[in-house]
Amino acid sequence: MGLLSSPFIRRKYFASAFLFACSSIIFSTWITYIPRIAEHLSITEGRIGKAIFFASIGSFVMIPLAKKLVDKFGVGKCSYYALLIHSLVLFGPFLADSYSALCGALFVFGLSGSFFGIALNSLTALVERQDGVLVMSGSHGFWSVGGVIGASTGGWIAAVLDRPLLHVAIVSGTLIIIQTWLRREYCFRKGGVPSDKKKGGRHAMVSLFTIAMIGLIMMVAEGAIADWSALYLTKIIQIPAAWMGMGYASFSFSMMIGRFMGDKLSHRFGSWPLLSGAVALSLCGFALVLIIHPGISLLGFLIVGFGFSVIVPEIFRLASKLENIDASTGVAYISATTNIGFMVGPVLLGFIAESRSLHTSFSALTAFVSIALIVSLWKTVFGAKRTDNAVPHLQP
Repeated sequence: MGLLSSPFIRRKYFASAFLFACSSIIFSTWITYIPRIAEHLSITEGRIGKAIFFASIGSFVMIPLAKKLVDKFGVGKCSYYALLIHSLVLFGPFLADSYSALCGALFVFGLSGSFFGIALNSLTALVERQDGVLVMSGSHGFWSVGGVIGASTGGWIAAVLDRPLLHVAIVSGTLIIIQTWLRREYCFRKGGVPSDKKKGGRHAMVSLFTIAMIGLIMMVAEGAIADWSALYLTKIIQIPAAWMGMGYASFSFSMMIGRFMGDKLSHRFGSWPLLSGAVALSLCGFALVLIIHPGISLLGFLIVGFGFSVIVPEIFRLASKLENIDASTGVAYISATTNIGFMVGPVLLGFIAESRSLHTSFSALTAFVSIALIVSLWKTVFGAKRTDNAVPHLQP
């Protein structure tokens, strides 16, 4: 399912999906400057990992509050105002003049990012149910579009412009202007994700926990790639500084392609078989990333991106369709666990890199992803019910 043949050619679906690109561009701008911020504040890999942990804490703290705000004001308005807040909060890490200030700024960055992420995924699940259109994977594809834009241009702009605050101002201002123009397409959507399902059920809770476990593991890996790929390429692979963002850029590019195909693949093969194959493909990519050669390592990041592309959209879709679990509860639960995983991953790699090396930390990450493969294969063969793979019909 290519972009031009998808519902995203319609403004109302493009508007909400492009919010994912905005989120990714903001995040890519931050990760591009991690090496420079660490150097400016004379922070080691371990200390930058600890600082990022404050973003994880902020993300965790926001989870219950974000769901209440979404339920009270509606997913549409919350998505727009979360963008405004997150865009302004991006200035924080760049204004920090001490390690303590950086930790505080990242805590607030985690708060706003968590609010934005929960609002976005709740909005997309609501769009699917209200309009009967399959857009979850494609909407996440716009996150990858933002990653490609932010990571591929961020390093170059940072080197040429050499004014981080001006760079942040241009990025934030542009995104706010675009979404202010598009907001009427989604701001009217209110409430949580409707569902007539009753709560409870042992099988449903086990399924939700299993889905969340896979999501947590894979988002630990994705967060680690996002925050540490630039340092890994410069320090271990010894790639030129101007190309330091290309690992995440190639990862994001392949995720973009895969996600725009993901809805059709899910419809054809089913969610659990698709998840198992995707995790297995990502492990092949990690094996290449570990080879100390610029071309092979970048190819590895590209393959990992293809594997990761369908995982997060698919677990959100599965969680919103579980029997006996209210859809809004499933979406919020997965939003919480994946967001925590995305923030915890860089911290774990930081601790390992501090005590061993970045190469060892990526090796540990590969072993960790193997757990997700085992769980997904078990669920595919033994645990998945027929209803777990149910997806709506594709719209042209």
